[in-house]
Amino acid sequence: MYFVFVLGPAGSGKSYLTYSLANWLIERRMEVGIVNLDPAVSWLPYAPDVDIRDYITVDEVIRKYNLGPNGALIAAIDLSINFVENLRNEVDELKANYVIVDTPGQMELFAFRSAGPAIMSSLALSDKSVALFLIESTILTKPSTFLSLIMLALAASIAHKLPQIITITKTDLLPKERHDEVIRWIEDPMEIFKDIRREDAVFVTQYSDVITAFEDIMARLSIGGFVATSSITGQGMDELYALIQQVLIGGEDFYTEEPSEIL
Repeated sequence: MYFVFVLGPAGSGKSYLTYSLANWLIERRMEVGIVNLDPAVSWLPYAPDVDIRDYITVDEVIRKYNLGPNGALIAAIDLSINFVENLRNEVDELKANYVIVDTPGQMELFAFRSAGPAIMSSLALSDKSVALFLIESTILTKPSTFLSLIMLALAASIAHKLPQIITITKTDLLPKERHDEVIRWIEDPMEIFKDIRREDAVFVTQYSDVITAFEDIMARLSIGGFVATSSITGQGMDELYALIQQVLIGGEDFYTEEPSEIL
């Protein structure tokens, strides 16, 4: 059993990517389980097989502790750790090949508080896991913006300590010129630095040393890869699956493994 954790800022398309990837895998005759870890979500594009809302919701926390919406969300995420064993038991009953875990919309409340990485670790236990860090393509108007979001992704990977694939979403919404530019950055991330130096003189003047340091960080830190996707058109799902396989089992197709290694 393999775990795929879907992380990213609010609005990056976590739930739709979860839905799209799950359907892609199911169409290829793989057994898939979906876990929702967001105690605040009111609607999802999929029916979760395992749902934290069966154990705790933000509305319940608001009533019980007399908290506002923001405080209740923080408390609900922190309290979710008390129910991870229940969630894991439900996951085990699914006997799935892949378990896709949709994480809370407010990523910073999950990834950068102690409860988030603890929940991820306790849910996956000794099963192999990978994180997908989603970046919404429509906000990538400048190379410096892309660089900032990559740094956020690296910070998240330091927190959860899993191999991570940077997944660009909503590419179907991009004009062709912008789409081609984003693809160029994905194919060679070092192109981002070239474009920053060429297009953003103010940023370069103010942060020249920082940019050089970021180049070194990008070269040294392990990133599982970059991929452009669309949950609407299905673009990039083949490439995303290939990267997931590369991280989890060295690029072997799922069905090349022995059954004892799968579950």
